[in-house]
Amino acid sequence: MPVDKMLRRNVKKREAVTKDTIKEKKIRTQVENSSEAPLGLERRKKKELEERVLEGLVLGGENDIIEQLEAEPKKVKIHKKKAPTSASFVGDEKKPVWEDEDDLVGSVDLTKRKRFSDLRQGEECRVRTEQYTTRLKSQFEKVSSTPNWAKLPSERNVSSDDDSDVEDLLHSTGNYLATSSALPKSIIQIKQDTNANSEYPAQGKLTSVEFHPSAQVILTAGMNQTLSLFQVDGEHNPKIQSVFLDNYPIHTAHFSTDGQEVIIGSKHSNFKYYDMIAGKIITVPKIKGIEQKDMKRFVVSPDGKYITFLGHYGSIHMLSAKSKEWIYSLKMNGSVESVAFSKDSSRMYSHGDDGQVYVWDINTRDCIHKFTDDGCIQGTTVDVSHDGQYLACGSYSGVVNIYDTETCMSSSYPKPIKAIMNLTTSCSKSIFHPSTELLAISSDYTEKAVKLIHIPSMTAFSNFPDKSLTGLRIPTSMDFSPHGGYFTVGTHNGSALLFRLQHYGNY
Repeated sequence: MPVDKMLRRNVKKREAVTKDTIKEKKIRTQVENSSEAPLGLERRKKKELEERVLEGLVLGGENDIIEQLEAEPKKVKIHKKKAPTSASFVGDEKKPVWEDEDDLVGSVDLTKRKRFSDLRQGEECRVRTEQYTTRLKSQFEKVSSTPNWAKLPSERNVSSDDDSDVEDLLHSTGNYLATSSALPKSIIQIKQDTNANSEYPAQGKLTSVEFHPSAQVILTAGMNQTLSLFQVDGEHNPKIQSVFLDNYPIHTAHFSTDGQEVIIGSKHSNFKYYDMIAGKIITVPKIKGIEQKDMKRFVVSPDGKYITFLGHYGSIHMLSAKSKEWIYSLKMNGSVESVAFSKDSSRMYSHGDDGQVYVWDINTRDCIHKFTDDGCIQGTTVDVSHDGQYLACGSYSGVVNIYDTETCMSSSYPKPIKAIMNLTTSCSKSIFHPSTELLAISSDYTEKAVKLIHIPSMTAFSNFPDKSLTGLRIPTSMDFSPHGGYFTVGTHNGSALLFRLQHYGNY
């Protein structure tokens, strides 16, 4: 603003104040000289005078207001502050955004707790709070250093690929936890469904329960001389068909590999099979050339070529699954209690009462290896996992040894990976799950003697069988469905218990 304009403005202010002062004096003179004015009027005029004087001091006179309205408004310049770059911080020490003044006041006693011992220097007992904070910060930086994200861009180290991946992870959000497809240990998600043969329970001991290799069908057979087929749906399990075999108590029954036949063995010297396509029972007469009084126990090879009957005195008889004719026999020491084939049927394992496990080459028909089951006096069962990695050998004492098959083939006295001791009576059945994550073992010498073993951890599931399980007393047979979604247990009272393994989605 020019100087002359400021002088004129000050002169006008003085003139306005002088006029207000003259008016004020006139009003006071009038009030003092007017003796006839009433008291209320005098007070009102005094009040108006005081308000006018106060208004003039606060807001200024009338001339000041007019001058302010006429004056041109000043242009306000806004200066934008530039964001500090990383270069501006080079050489400057970073300062915290906020500091608590109380942290610099007082002192800390270093003798109260053991965690203060690393902060003490010499025999000092108390330090100022500022020194305590500095020492604590120094100790933290020695242990963990300053993280890369807390440094200025100019101070950060060039990160490796791994560090950059971590940094990218920290700058984004999302669900990084994926559900594992592996079966968890300790607790198994299992649900008891309607019994597989609930529409037609057997009147007696069930010796065989088995799932069809491709269709959702299950067979049950037992000492009541009846073979039954049921559809598996988990709710109603309707019966498909039942076949009664007169004077033929069924000890063993298995589906053929193609699922078109059911082979049946009994105490007689002949055996039978049920042609599911033709719907009729066919009897195979006594096999010539072998001394066999009964055909109770047998297995079917996975490739569908052989039916292997367990004979007396260590004899193993190989029959053609197609023609049902005898091909050849194998002989092992002692008695043969159980046999099992590898997945490709190139090898066969046999276990007997002498505690020896024999490995047979099916193509050459020779015993290529023999080893002693660790700690076993009398063997009862043997089974091979579907991937060929594990071999399970059960014994009369109830101990089930789990071996690595490669270790067994390289030693005559291999050590088991794990000795399962959850059974207290003789192991009568052992079977691997199709995924090789489970092993089911059972004993028909006592009640509820069924255990599911988690193979990766070699531990038993603690929640099976539980106290609320109904219908399970003496287990006599068991099987897994082709893809492991179901598990069935046959009992001595004719019930085929059906369980849904919820971890596995398929039948």
